[in-house]
Amino acid sequence: MSELRAHYLLQAAHLGGEIDLFDLSAERWGPDSLAESKTAGDLLVALRLAKYTDEGRTRLTPTNAGRYWALNGGFLGFLRDDPAPTGRNRNPESEALRTAYMALRLKTFWWTFGLSVAGFAISILSLVIALWFGDIPRRFH
Repeated sequence: MSELRAHYLLQAAHLGGEIDLFDLSAERWGPDSLAESKTAGDLLVALRLAKYTDEGRTRLTPTNAGRYWALNGGFLGFLRDDPAPTGRNRNPESEALRTAYMALRLKTFWWTFGLSVAGFAISILSLVIALWFGDIPRRFH
């Protein structure tokens, strides 16, 4: 039931530009439906199809993605075409390899960073020694 409510709220927000969640809910479904309408509004905001525009979190306006889905089937169309909420379906072996390679990269980064800083310090020290103790060629006198 909250999916249908979210669908109606998204469509109404798209047509009106901005809606008052509780006024529309009380007008459409009666005063007993405020909690379920708030849940549906929070669902739209969590999925980034809409956003709250006031501090009381009662005025709802669609985002660009919400406008797109309002024109292309509404919230029900979003649910129908949206992939699984877990994201990309990945192979567990490839996930283990990805994690191992990321750990190696992070460990190697600090070694590389330390060696770069050491090389920079050695080059500065070499420059200072050359300027301080080196012979000045005759042409620079």
